Amino acid sequence: MLNHLVLREWGRVVRAQDNAQTHFDEIEVNHQAWSFLAQIAQSSDKAHRYLQFVSPSVLKVQGFVGVVMTPDGTQIEILPKCQTRFDEADLLASRTLLLRMLKAAKVLPFLEATDALLDKIKQPLPEVLISRFLQDLAQVVRQGIRKDYQRIEAQERFLKGQLQTARQLRQSPAKQTQFCIEYDVFSDNRAENRLIHAALVLLSRWSQYLPNQKLARELRFAFDGVPVSRHIALDFQAWSNGRDMAYYQTLLPWLRLILSQYSPFATASQHAGISFLLPMDRLFEAYVASQIQPSLPAGYRLQTQSTQHYLARQNAKPIFQLRPDLVIYHKDKLVAVLDTKWKLLDPSQPDGKAGIAQADMYQLFAYGHKLLGGQGKLALIYPKWQRFDEPLVPFEFADNLRLSIIPFDLEHPEPNQAWLLSLFC
Repeated sequence: MLNHLVLREWGRVVRAQDNAQTHFDEIEVNHQAWSFLAQIAQSSDKAHRYLQFVSPSVLKVQGFVGVVMTPDGTQIEILPKCQTRFDEADLLASRTLLLRMLKAAKVLPFLEATDALLDKIKQPLPEVLISRFLQDLAQVVRQGIRKDYQRIEAQERFLKGQLQTARQLRQSPAKQTQFCIEYDVFSDNRAENRLIHAALVLLSRWSQYLPNQKLARELRFAFDGVPVSRHIALDFQAWSNGRDMAYYQTLLPWLRLILSQYSPFATASQHAGISFLLPMDRLFEAYVASQIQPSLPAGYRLQTQSTQHYLARQNAKPIFQLRPDLVIYHKDKLVAVLDTKWKLLDPSQPDGKAGIAQADMYQLFAYGHKLLGGQGKLALIYPKWQRFDEPLVPFEFADNLRLSIIPFDLEHPEPNQAWLLSLFC
């Protein structure tokens, strides 16, 4: 039975007897995995619902990317859909793109998309993340596992440390031969190490990649004298941010992700492993913003999700807030409004609209008149792909208000810088 399955966003999950990789737009999962996923699809929390029923035995992924692990150990890796054709040759490129976008958009700021890491992405994404955490942990172990003094209260036949006089006087006559004492022990049994040990136990269970399993066993040996955390939330609260613990800080976001105490993604409330999901439209918006900011000419600045403008007023009160994805200022003047759409346009469509939604045109029209006063630059940004690799002929809302339709190159920044500069010419 396959434990790792790969699916593109908007793909289908089918209930079956065993796990099977039908193709990259459809997978089959066993009864246990299906029950877990179906429960998510039935959730009343629509903001966190990344699956919907197509039929009683088929689920469809809703434009999310990332990793889901079910309680039976099934791993489902969901990758971006950036082209219509997709096969084994495109798997590596899609996984590389996702990691690059996660890093650039600072969704996983602790993930360094170095060349060494990208060389390993032939492995499933969960194994890549596990490998990165184990490498960071190995570096911490090489610098030394932190220990601290702990106060121990005990009853012993010998006198050690400080005698607790009040407790000793309350002892029953049968226990008068024992001393009530307290003393300090220099031990590695501290909250940070307990959390690390708990994470290593889980990773040893989840990982199916032999080098990861080997390194996890070696690191568990280093924490053999540390008990596994039994109160994860309390141990996170006790995490020390002191100067002597500075080299431990790189592990904290990893541990929050692994131990399901933190997720920057819309995902299930209970995880069976490293589970994280992010709406692809939000990830695309963040990635575009990360690429535009350093390319702006001097004197220009970028702001995301601006909330300063409203569509109308009622009884002198602003109503219907406008929230464009990206706005560009020159000094204090708003000069351009950009909106991102994670959708594959097709300029060959006979109606000439290329697949642009009419609601998006109305939205940009409102931005142009309410934010720019009917004069300025507007742009809709879509991902570049085989059928959409050149900007469309601009749409004219007014003499001084034009809307540009831009293909954003996900792989190479140079073409993006060229069209960005053209907006200000």
